[in-house]
Parts: sequence; C-alpha cells; structure tokens
Amino acid sequence: MAFKEIYPVLKRNNSDAKLGICLKEEISSIKPARILALLSVIVAVPILMRLIENIPIITKQSAYFLLNGAILTVFLAWLVPKMRLSRWSLALMIWLELLVVEFLNNYVEAYFFTTRYTNPTVLVQSVASALISTLISATAAALLLGNGTWGITASLREYLSRRTRGSWILRIAVGSVAYFPVYFFFGMLITPFVLPYYNNPSFGLRIPSFAVIIPVELFRGFVYTLILLPLLATVVGGRTTKFIALTATLYIPGGLIALLGNATLPILIIPFHGVEILADSIVYALVLSRILSPPK
Repeated sequence: MAFKEIYPVLKRNNSDAKLGICLKEEISSIKPARILALLSVIVAVPILMRLIENIPIITKQSAYFLLNGAILTVFLAWLVPKMRLSRWSLALMIWLELLVVEFLNNYVEAYFFTTRYTNPTVLVQSVASALISTLISATAAALLLGNGTWGITASLREYLSRRTRGSWILRIAVGSVAYFPVYFFFGMLITPFVLPYYNNPSFGLRIPSFAVIIPVELFRGFVYTLILLPLLATVVGGRTTKFIALTATLYIPGGLIALLGNATLPILIIPFHGVEILADSIVYALVLSRILSPPK
C-alpha cells in the first residue's frame, strides 16, 4: 500500500487517540455538582409532566421516578463525555436516542402486545409527553456534561466514508434482520414463566400471531439499526467501548427503565423480562458493533 493511502488512516487513528485521551481527562474532571443537577432535572421532569396533565402522583411512583432518574443519570454521565459532539449536536443526538430507544420503539411493541394503546388518544398523549421529557433531559445532559466540537453531519460523513454505500446498505439490512432471531430466542426461553400472565386478560397483556410479531420486530430492528448507527459514529473509543455503549443504550433506557417505570406490568414478570432484555441487548449490541463498525 502506498504511503499516500496509509497516511490518512494513520492520521485518523492518531487523531482518535488524542481525542480519546482528552475525553478521559474531561470525564475525570466532571464535577459531582453537574451530575447532581442532571439528576434533579431528570427526576423533576416526569413529576412536572404529571402535574401539568393533572395526573395524581402516589408515593410508589415517586420512588420509581427517583430510581429511574438515578439509573439514567449514571448512564448519561458515562456516555455523554465519550461523544465528540458539540453541545447542541449532542443534545439532538441524546434526544433522538432516548426518544426512539426508550419510548417510540417500545410503544410500537406495546401497541400490539398490550391493550394500553387501544385508545389513540392515550398513545398521542404518551408520545407528546415523551417528546417533551426526553428533549429536556437530553438538553440538560448536553449542557452539563458535553464538551465536544464535532457536528452530527460531519461525524456521520467521516464514519460512513470508510465503507462503500453498497456495503452500508447490506450491513444495515443484516442489522435490521438480526434483531428478530435474537429477540425470539431469548423470548422463547422465558415463555414458560410469563405466558400465564399474557393469557390472562385482566393484566392487559396479549400475544399477537406470528403474522404480526415478525414484521413488527423486523421494523423495530430496522429502527434500532438506524438510530444506533449515529451513536457508533460519535462515541470515541475502540470496539469494546462502542459495544458497551450500544449494550447500555439498548438495556438501560430501552429496557430496564421502561420495566421499572411500568406500573401496569405484573411485578412477578419484571425479573424475567429484565434478564431477557439484558441478554437481547448484549447479543444484539455485539452483532451491531461488529457489522456496523468500519474496517480497521
């Protein structure tokens, strides 16, 4: 390989290494006061949303808000400093990740697996609430913890330039399809433990036919692939760091927080779904971190 072909790769790797060192210094210098401020915002947002919507808040829900807020704050305090985006690009990125992974993609599944959204008004209200709450939380995280300089467009353009368009299309397709077998395998493992609850109409749960499940989960896999690709492009570090970032994003906002904050789910099935989603997240993140990473 000619030197003129090697040089850009060496330059990019050297730049990434320097950026990684700078980010490590920035992470270690984050003041606890900023993390506490972020926690306060994240905990306050759902409470304020319910007050605005005139929804009563019980003690149990307040405990959920505090626990979920603490978990999400720890997650963002780890992830945000690893992203090289400017504050407003970072706010947009975190907002999209939280909105889609924590809410919208889960709403798609909940529409078919529960009776909660049979009333369109409830679904519209849930989406509107998610739009506002995630925007506030993401903006707070970016302003309090972010300190990069790149824009989303520049990061994606540089990342995607390392493979051909045809290669990316094929990899996005594979990533989209790969979600269903992972989802199905771990879902089948817990079926004996959760099926009685889904067959009981009093819990508001249901299991649709495979004619519904397969296209729904293929669509969700496509959404996950598209929304997580920009995350891979903006997180600084090697494949291990990117794998952990994907796993944490899929599991914490995408699964754990949704489970803990869902007061309608029977409490006895939450541990089973928690383990299932953790396994899903690890395996699917491993797949995406391999097929969506550029060549070394």
